[in-house]
Amino acid sequence: MANQTGKRYYCERCGSEFIVTTGGSGDLTCCDQPLTRR
Repeated sequence: MANQTGKRYYCERCGSEFIVTTGGSGDLTCCDQPLTRR
């Protein structure tokens, strides 16, 4: 997954929200599951 600068990601399990400040490749995870893009 390509992570683009400025995109928001959300953890459906705990409700945490993240904003990508430096884009790149890789998987974003929280609570041992992938994050959902908002």
